[in-house]
Amino acid sequence: MLKIREKTIYRGPNVWARMPVIHYVLDIGELEERPSNKIPGFYEHLIELIPSLYEHGCSIGKPGGFLKRLREGTWMGHVLEHVALEIQNLAGAEVARGKTRSTGEKGVYNVTFQY
Repeated sequence: MLKIREKTIYRGPNVWARMPVIHYVLDIGELEERPSNKIPGFYEHLIELIPSLYEHGCSIGKPGGFLKRLREGTWMGHVLEHVALEIQNLAGAEVARGKTRSTGEKGVYNVTFQY
């Protein structure tokens, strides 16, 4: 189960980015042992729900990049980052920047995304 330990909304340049971002400290709990490729049907269900995630290049830098990472196995904090960005895009915002990094504590991540 995902648990948001902290949430901060930055309205301007900040420690995470030069733009407004939302920052979560996210505890993914047991999902630390289950990346996306280890959850049966996760990839298919997510793409069925949000097919426009195809446009996300992620670190690969071209459309389909995030889906490649999803198929190969990525952590739920990273998935949350992309879903948060895409929901905003579907609502008419033009946002693309996000980053997910470990805090150093097992299963706990800094998740930051533009708004």
